[in-house]
Amino acid sequence: MSADTQPSTPSHVVRRKYLLDTGFQLRYMLRLAALGGGGVMLVGVLAYRAHRAAVEGGASPEALAVGGETMLWLTGLGALLFAGLMALFGLVLTHRVAGPVHVMSLYIATLAAGRYPRMRPLRKKDELRGFFDRFSEAVDRIRERETEEVRLLSEVIETLQPLATTQETQAALSILGSLRARKRQAIEGPTSGALKSVA
Repeated sequence: MSADTQPSTPSHVVRRKYLLDTGFQLRYMLRLAALGGGGVMLVGVLAYRAHRAAVEGGASPEALAVGGETMLWLTGLGALLFAGLMALFGLVLTHRVAGPVHVMSLYIATLAAGRYPRMRPLRKKDELRGFFDRFSEAVDRIRERETEEVRLLSEVIETLQPLATTQETQAALSILGSLRARKRQAIEGPTSGALKSVA
């Protein structure tokens, strides 16, 4: 069997660097750790207080059993409260990340349709700012290059127009004119309505 027909084995990628965006990752790691640790600590303190009150009151075995039930209830309620807080925190976090990703997805769809989006800045508390800035810079550079190509095409068309006497040269100029019009429309054309409505 030749080397070309043998199935290729997928290469195993090992990630050695886990803090890629140190500020973003550490900020949310510490917030999650503080929220989780604080929630567990609060439930533990409340359970300990209920147990200590029962012991200090010279509780009977029945009273200690009631205190144990109280600790179970406190633990259950604390877990529900903690889960709700984590869900709310997750919603805020994912919104700050998903918002920029959603906007960039719309920009990519606009680029794929052959137009350049009108970039807008992210909201004040959005994440992924560095990535968004690099993405915006790349779009701006491509747009500038397209603008320069439109200018050069215009110069070529204007220079060759008086010389285009044959049918072949006029057809070539027509192709250049179509290319220039398409590039100009991509640069100056309206963006999609979906981009304007994104908050």
